[in-house]
Amino acid sequence: MSSTSGGRCVEGSWRLYDRAVKVIPMATQTHSKAPREKLRGVEPCFIVRGEGCRVWDLDGNEYIDLRNALGPVTLGYRFPAVDEAIRRQLENGVLFSYPHPLEVEVAERLVKLIPCAERVRFLKTGGEAMAATHRLARAFTGRDLILTCGYHGWVNTTSRLGVPEPIRSTYRALPWGDATPYAEAFKASPKEIAAVSVACSYADIEKGHTFLADLRELTERYGALLIFDEIVTGFRLRVGGAQEYFGVTPDLAVFSKGIANGVPLSCYVGRAEVMERVKEVVISSTFGGDTLGLAAARAVLDVYEREDVIGTFWKRGRQLHEGFNERCRRLGVPVGFRGLPPTGQLVFEHPDAGRNGDLFLRFNAEVLKRGVIIYTVCYPNYSHTEADIDEAVEVMGEALEVMKTEGLFD
Repeated sequence: MSSTSGGRCVEGSWRLYDRAVKVIPMATQTHSKAPREKLRGVEPCFIVRGEGCRVWDLDGNEYIDLRNALGPVTLGYRFPAVDEAIRRQLENGVLFSYPHPLEVEVAERLVKLIPCAERVRFLKTGGEAMAATHRLARAFTGRDLILTCGYHGWVNTTSRLGVPEPIRSTYRALPWGDATPYAEAFKASPKEIAAVSVACSYADIEKGHTFLADLRELTERYGALLIFDEIVTGFRLRVGGAQEYFGVTPDLAVFSKGIANGVPLSCYVGRAEVMERVKEVVISSTFGGDTLGLAAARAVLDVYEREDVIGTFWKRGRQLHEGFNERCRRLGVPVGFRGLPPTGQLVFEHPDAGRNGDLFLRFNAEVLKRGVIIYTVCYPNYSHTEADIDEAVEVMGEALEVMKTEGLFD
């Protein structure tokens, strides 16, 4: 593709990318942030500034951002209350030789907000915290096998290269939405399963009403623990995440992305008797209690307490879904948002399933040329206005029209 598309130039981004790959594999620390070679000349490789729901790339191009750093930016970029809290805390220090009182204050507030939280501990990333819950579950039950549903971060992805077979054998991945294979697994290994660890599937998340309740019954019947990965759903579907939305309380849960508006922080929470086993298990992190993340979290909690943040996610997400899906119907193209408004998944459903990846890639190119950044899950943040969503929907509709005119959906 041309290095200039729709009046936008990203040449500086790609020059820096070509430098970066000489010293950084993939030019990034996050696989999902790696620029795609097929979008060379269109996709920005580096973002240098954000404000509200908009970001600016290295070349100065402005975008409405529906990725929001892959979900952590819930209130908006440079949200004043959070940034001010970080600056105030920075004046007093970031990390100390003993805990800071913020650890106690934020933990107490989370216990009041999260249904399963009787005890709280802090780490820096969601995947790390999920690994902590898996270790706790094994220690508490004396069992090794964990049934997993969904992605729990790279630390817990055991199906790829670099994982020894003995470790792989302690995990078994099963699908979302139907408890039958879980029941069969428990029947076959009633004394071997330590926990069922679940992340919601976004496109068909409403299956959680029966599925999660069924898993709760199964785990209680067989003496296993139920773990919820609330990394995305926490502080987005509800403050207390999927467990609050679906009314199913797990034994352990992890919250991360929404908790500090982009400042690195995660927590694993749960039943006191399970969490207290951390003393023997030894899950310990030098940076777990850094004050900047906790100061940001306290500020985020204040905003959620004062303002209808969750309601705004639902309202803006519904506006995005309804506006875009209407354009898809009008054009007669097999595309649309599925799932709940705060975590809607953009799905291409061409009858020839092998073409959907290329269609999604081309759609990315067309919206980027028009100043919108999307992702497989499009996240509204609290700073998106009605006008911002209208603008994004208009751009996304134009992109589909271009693709249809070229016959790409035929």
